[in-house]
Amino acid sequence: MSTLYPGKHNPTKHDDDARPRAGTIIWGVLAIVIGLLVLTGELTGLVLDPVLVVMVLLVGTGVALIICGILSMNRRN
Repeated sequence: MSTLYPGKHNPTKHDDDARPRAGTIIWGVLAIVIGLLVLTGELTGLVLDPVLVVMVLLVGTGVALIICGILSMNRRN
């Protein structure tokens, strides 16, 4: 048996609910880039310093997350 409680649940969707979060997109792109680097290394014999690659990817990811957070904060206001 279900009972509807007015005010407890709003079935209408807001615009923010329909958009993917920036963090999800950024971490997804990071996973794709890592996969492409591994695949490229296996197919071409390209040798990269793994520590340097991880450092660059983490710095780039952090900067992208901060920028997207600032843009999201400005968009809400």
